Amino acid sequence: MMVFAGAVAIITLSSCTKEQPVSDSNFVSPSSHSPPDASQTVNLSLVANNWVNYDSQVYINTFKGVLATANVNGNREVTVYVMDNGKEEQISQRHITYLGNELWATNTGVDVSLVYRCSGPLPFSFLNIRVQVKTR
Repeated sequence: MMVFAGAVAIITLSSCTKEQPVSDSNFVSPSSHSPPDASQTVNLSLVANNWVNYDSQVYINTFKGVLATANVNGNREVTVYVMDNGKEEQISQRHITYLGNELWATNTGVDVSLVYRCSGPLPFSFLNIRVQVKTR
């Protein structure tokens, strides 16, 4: 019985093959692979009620730091909408006519600004705004 167990051990050991070590030049680090799609959409509901009058015809409301947590250094897309009577209209990347005058939005770094150009006093006290941030 002892001879049989020894023969099985020799056969088992001789049937194993050693793997060649992988050189560093063939090694692919897990960090060199593209990460899974981690895109995310965040919607912020804001009220623009802090309008500052510049040059007597331009009013600007700036939301300072509102984009601070939205992939500041990475790839992101910011879209701004004005909400009025249950409808929304995009005001980023284009100017619209709102109450007879020009309204648009810009974003720089972590801030979002609304600009309203009119020839008289501001015809509203506040605007409801939705800021959509898509990160990739």
